[in-house]
Amino acid sequence: MKLVSPLLRRVIYPAIHYSGLLEGMEPGGVCAVVNYHGVIPPDHSGDEPFLDANLVKPAVFQRQLEYLKCRYEVIRPEDFRAFIERGTALPPRAVLITCDDGLLNTLTDMLPVLLDERVSCLFFVTAASCGDNPGMLWYEELYHLMCIEPLRDGEWHLLSKDTASSTQETFQGKWWDTVRSASRLELDARTDWMAHLRRRRGSTRAFRSERRWRLLDAAELTKLAESGMSVGAHTISHPVLSVCSEGESRREIETSKTEIERVLSRVVWAFAYPYGDFLTMGEREVRLAKESGFSCAFLNIPNGPIDRANPFVLSRTHVTLDMSLPEFGAHVSGLHTRLQRAVRG
Repeated sequence: MKLVSPLLRRVIYPAIHYSGLLEGMEPGGVCAVVNYHGVIPPDHSGDEPFLDANLVKPAVFQRQLEYLKCRYEVIRPEDFRAFIERGTALPPRAVLITCDDGLLNTLTDMLPVLLDERVSCLFFVTAASCGDNPGMLWYEELYHLMCIEPLRDGEWHLLSKDTASSTQETFQGKWWDTVRSASRLELDARTDWMAHLRRRRGSTRAFRSERRWRLLDAAELTKLAESGMSVGAHTISHPVLSVCSEGESRREIETSKTEIERVLSRVVWAFAYPYGDFLTMGEREVRLAKESGFSCAFLNIPNGPIDRANPFVLSRTHVTLDMSLPEFGAHVSGLHTRLQRAVRG
């Protein structure tokens, strides 16, 4: 599939898009789910293309919403909840909009677009947004800190006495190995380890655009919810759950629900797995999400049609910065997934 992807993206998807053939194509299952991670605010320099790849430009976000409204029925998160919990029917060609992480730009730059287009979104936030000083996502800050200076042997030892330094050749590979290793620590130990790195390297200069890097605080999260948006949980701190101990994984999932409910005084019924693929979560996390009282949980990958019988492994289309409108349409319609499966045989 990798060999044919450039042909699909540059030739086939645009041809299908502009021919109008996608308009008659039904998404697989009863609903398609589109997932964002925020937008790039205008005061952001854009000098971190690797980390920015999960975001979109506000104008592109608006065009994508306009596209969905013209060709699909964009539903409210509470409509999806009724479908999951009570089996309430969804309209034909239903699409749900979601957004992970809870960056400040979801309030300052994304919400105005949603309100202008009269579209509701299900935002998944971490419990860090339940406080007054949430900081930034720890794994993004780690990326900045490692850019300033690679980890030293002693810092690997502080991370875990059982962990050797990464053998990956690329910077991104070393960073991801470090994210996985740090996720094995309990939250307090990981927080202390990050504080040690911060002291050794000084400022990451990450807050040149606060709207790009900072998480929502409790007051901002409340404002987002009061604007008519729905809020789900995304763990306490966004670790790689599959490498956490069972107790720590349970704490990350369960406590995120209770903390967000405490701040918003409303039921948190949906959960999104951090990173959201089968290398970063598994059957244990599915069980823990059920036991924590959620009604459903979302992946961040296409995993087949939305199935009410399996509400804790719900698929989503992950929207990226480099995704053109024809490619976006191919993903939402299910065409991209069908072609992938056909190629794999």
